[in-house]
Amino acid sequence: MTLTKVVGGVIADGTIASVDITDSTITNAKMAVDPSNASNLSSGDVPLAQLGNVPDPDLTAQKGDIALLAFKTQANGNLARYNLVDQSVDAFEDATGISAADSTNEVRDSAGKYYSGAAVASGGTVTSYSTYTVHTFTASGTYSAGSGGSIDVMMIGGGGGAGSGQQSWWGGGGGGAGGMIEGTAYTIATGDHTITIGAGGAGGVATNSPNAGAKGTPGGDTILGSIATAKGGGGGGYTVAGIGSQPAEWTWGLDGGSGGGGAGDENTGYATTPSGASTQASFPGFTSYGFAGGGGVGNSNNGGAGGGGGAGGAGTGPSTTAASQGGPGRANSLQTGVNITYGNGGNIKEDTSGITANRGHGGGGNITSGGPYNPGFVGSSGVVVIRYTTGTMSVYNNMTLESNTTTTATAPTKGDLVFTYSNGAGTAVVGTNITAEYSADAGSTWTDFGIAAGDVQGTTGGHTIVTKNNVSLTSTSGTNMRYRIKTLVQSVSLATRIHAVSLGWS
Repeated sequence: MTLTKVVGGVIADGTIASVDITDSTITNAKMAVDPSNASNLSSGDVPLAQLGNVPDPDLTAQKGDIALLAFKTQANGNLARYNLVDQSVDAFEDATGISAADSTNEVRDSAGKYYSGAAVASGGTVTSYSTYTVHTFTASGTYSAGSGGSIDVMMIGGGGGAGSGQQSWWGGGGGGAGGMIEGTAYTIATGDHTITIGAGGAGGVATNSPNAGAKGTPGGDTILGSIATAKGGGGGGYTVAGIGSQPAEWTWGLDGGSGGGGAGDENTGYATTPSGASTQASFPGFTSYGFAGGGGVGNSNNGGAGGGGGAGGAGTGPSTTAASQGGPGRANSLQTGVNITYGNGGNIKEDTSGITANRGHGGGGNITSGGPYNPGFVGSSGVVVIRYTTGTMSVYNNMTLESNTTTTATAPTKGDLVFTYSNGAGTAVVGTNITAEYSADAGSTWTDFGIAAGDVQGTTGGHTIVTKNNVSLTSTSGTNMRYRIKTLVQSVSLATRIHAVSLGWS
């Protein structure tokens, strides 16, 4: 009978040697489990060498997915740079992952969390018209000049507050406007320039016990770095009822960028109340403006207060035929290309029907008549306007962005890269406008990843994703890993932003 199978015990252990089985005698088809089908290998040990036979394209997508998942996890957790066993990930939440000493022209945008070679002027509210870009500051902040160059400037201090009379017919003086400064073609240095906006001064508040008026508070100074200071306007003076010999400082308008108006007095001994003077200083390259307030006038029955000084002229005092007036403001067109008037002095118009007040960018006046103890108007806050020809205050450099070192447990032989970028201007070409390298010896020698347009995986959230896997190390081996990304041919029409980088190795 023909033997069709070998049962246990028929062949002793070790009887059949490898020399007894010729090549191709036993094929995959003759085996119960086909070893060429990986799905059949459900148990047992697979030799480590055999794992290298898995085709690399089968793992490429997984490598990219893992790195991208790391980016998403990092962004959601708002984390800085961190290192995995065989991977370093940095989404630029801060600057700790970048070697500033080895990078060049790298500018981190803290709001957008990216690096680029573009140093763009920033600060304030940015607008444009015609061929100009304008930065307007109505609150304190920083003007960052990406590149030194020529600017036009208008700035004005905070307006002084108006004084308050103890009775409606004993008037407080109008507040003075802030001092005004103008300059054209001023050369400003590259870097940050701190801007302080002067607040408007508080209006005086008269009291009944004791019978007393109250002077207005001076406005705050508006300051452009160490370049120039526009003085705050002087506060308006005030009057005390029923007292004929008050100290002069109680009734004068206060000095400032423009002076505060003098108060009215009912007593004949104070026929004229002095107003505040302008103390606005001059600065090289700029022209300064500020004027005195109007004097108060008194008689035996009532007092008439003076208007605050303006950036365009002095305030006036009242007469028998005309009410006092705040000084006129000064027109300037830097902000919009159309003249805007800044720096009106505080108006006072006193009669039995009421008081009309004007505070503009300057002082105030009493806000109403018809009753005692009326508070003075608050002065308006200052402003700074910076204008330049569009594009002249920014610089677009080629950037080299080099990471700090991550130390590995063993020396790798291959590198993997995932990074994201966006276009601030123009459209970057991967491999032409962006290149990428890695190093295993802390940046002494480099291996080019050789990225090209075919390595772009798509775009998400406006960011383009680039991956490159399994690139053999050609530079000196080591355990100190770094990446280096360069942006090239950058200009006002091509500004490339690098948002996140993952470097892996094996």
